Amino acid sequence: MSIKYFKQIMVSGVLFLVIAQVINTVSAIFTMSYYTNPEYFGLWSKLMMPSNGPPGSEYFLASITINLVTGIIFAGAYSFVKQSIPGKGIVKGIYYGVLLFLISGVPFTLTIYLLFSVPVLLLLNWTVSNMVVYLIGGAILAKIIA
Repeated sequence: MSIKYFKQIMVSGVLFLVIAQVINTVSAIFTMSYYTNPEYFGLWSKLMMPSNGPPGSEYFLASITINLVTGIIFAGAYSFVKQSIPGKGIVKGIYYGVLLFLISGVPFTLTIYLLFSVPVLLLLNWTVSNMVVYLIGGAILAKIIA
């Protein structure tokens, strides 16, 4: 891998992080009633809800780290498969985002539905949020990793 690709992947990873943080924060604002409902307190990790208040700084640091790593993985994978994705430019990236959603987002949603008692509307919100992150993230990856 050349230095050029390494830089493109790192920049793409950072931009993916920003996109994911913004979309997930907006999503959380609209679904806050689920997070603050005592009925669902048992669902959330101690990292996310260490007490009956907002998440601590550790949660946000973990979220940023995970979104950065995810962005770098998605960008690295895109650099390997971009030649086999149809379209040009941003369209190619949107196709990649659809592919990511189908192989990652849909199985995640179905697995969560089977394993956990998460409210269906919250799960649908997470699914749509993930799809938006993947589509916008894919478009940006295609713009940066030419």
